[in-house]
Amino acid sequence: MLKNSKKYLSLLLAGTMLAGCGGGAASSGTTTSTAGADATAAAAASSTEGQTVVVAFDADLNTMDHHIATDGNSFIMQSMCMSGLTQLDEGSGALASLAETWDVSDDGLTYTFHIAEDAKWSNGTDITANDFVYGWQRLADPDTASEYAFILSTIHVVNADAVQAGEMDVTELGVEAADDKTFVVHLDLPCGFLLGLMAFPSFFPLNQEFYESVGDQYSLSPDDMIYSGPYEMTGWEQGNEYTFTKRADYFDVDENAADTVVFKFIQDTQSAMLSYQNGDIDVVKLQGEQVDMYSGEEGFTNRLQGYLWYLSLNFESANVADAIANDHLRAALSYAIDRDTLATSVLKDGSIGAAGIIPQDLSSGPDGVDFRETNGVLVSYDPDKAAEEYKLAVEELGGDVTFELLFEDSEASKAVAENLQSMFQTNCPGLTVTLNSKPKKTRLELMNNQEYDVALTRWGPDYADPQTYLDLYVSTNTSNNSGRYNSAAYDELVAKGTTGEDASDETARWVDLLAAEQVLIEQDHGVIPVYQNGGAMMINPKVTGINFHSAGVDDYRHVTKSE
Repeated sequence: MLKNSKKYLSLLLAGTMLAGCGGGAASSGTTTSTAGADATAAAAASSTEGQTVVVAFDADLNTMDHHIATDGNSFIMQSMCMSGLTQLDEGSGALASLAETWDVSDDGLTYTFHIAEDAKWSNGTDITANDFVYGWQRLADPDTASEYAFILSTIHVVNADAVQAGEMDVTELGVEAADDKTFVVHLDLPCGFLLGLMAFPSFFPLNQEFYESVGDQYSLSPDDMIYSGPYEMTGWEQGNEYTFTKRADYFDVDENAADTVVFKFIQDTQSAMLSYQNGDIDVVKLQGEQVDMYSGEEGFTNRLQGYLWYLSLNFESANVADAIANDHLRAALSYAIDRDTLATSVLKDGSIGAAGIIPQDLSSGPDGVDFRETNGVLVSYDPDKAAEEYKLAVEELGGDVTFELLFEDSEASKAVAENLQSMFQTNCPGLTVTLNSKPKKTRLELMNNQEYDVALTRWGPDYADPQTYLDLYVSTNTSNNSGRYNSAAYDELVAKGTTGEDASDETARWVDLLAAEQVLIEQDHGVIPVYQNGGAMMINPKVTGINFHSAGVDDYRHVTKSE
């Protein structure tokens, strides 16, 4: 086996295309952590003691259960107080975390993680390989009903499909504890981005004894949680703010990190910006006119995020299933959207109009070219075609269409939804669109239960490969394919490239994934891409150490604020 270098040498597996899961054998390697228990005493005397960083979020926390969460803000807060086998560096590469070293077999089918000897839970007990076995089994267990259980199949864990289907017991999942500090993962196919995904919350450990002691109260309050990460959750004011305090006993403590990090839920961006100007908040998102107003000030930053916003069309809607199933109606909706205007004149936050369901700058193919550049623009704004397609839909359906557009109650979503309503009704004369604004948690619940017609929703990439999006819409993924899009041609292409005959040929796999997106977006209009999120924000110039990731979870665990 190959042996790689120290912890701070990025493996860059999550940031580059290495044939992906099902591609060529993953690079073998070991990486070593440089921090240890001796950092604990130094942390107690750290100059950051008492230092607090406050971050404003415009969507509330949904859950602290890392096997139930599906949204970015919940994942961010979970990552504050829980750790995985790896963590991401600034470029989304894999670094050591709870696993201080690892080995990968020459065929890429066996990953052996060596857990740090001094890694402990917040109650002082050792973090062991059994904690990972139990956590992964709970993720796969059908009784958990995790919407992220599919990700075990994404990385090809042995028996993952059968366990999730209830055909095998969770003990048959392809993971084992070789000893207390050695966690082994067995795969059916190699996975080139597995190491980066080990930093994703779904794969975090779970202490069985503690979990069973609190039962169904697990993760409902700070007292009903146990922490494997560098912070503890010490304050939970639902709908207001969430407080995380640094653990002095964490084995890999960052001496420079802030003592306390507070996430405040403030929907009104004007109020959030006033708090920033008053010095009460250190990090705040900007929207609309705010971007122009503050773009020249110190602390302004902008970035293109990996989040892709799109319209989920419910093919099983109780109200308009026949209309959604009509090819001409779906085409009309896609042609009716002026995506560039939404991005540049409505959002004004660095967002760009979507060109497909795969965002720009996510990952590159074997030729080194970005997926989005290779597949080009698969959607377009054409009001004449929108009107023409809608007229054909009306003829086939026997009358005009009325549907409800579901969206969450953030300022940005409200602005986009109102503009979409106008575009649809203007460019498809006779179409009626009503608006239904709900809190994000309610919006997600309605979508999960198929209680909607059309929904404005988003997906953020869990890893740097197009499969993180394309897996969502296969017909068997009922957890994430809330609209129940069903295409045999699409399913066949995704399966061929990820688990089938092309899975080990990175060039052939890439061709399959390119073709799958064309079927989903250009041919079927199975979902309708709208825009890729920008990230305009103000960050206190004294604040550093935030790692933003286009794929994976943004990391505030190393944030610090100078005097």
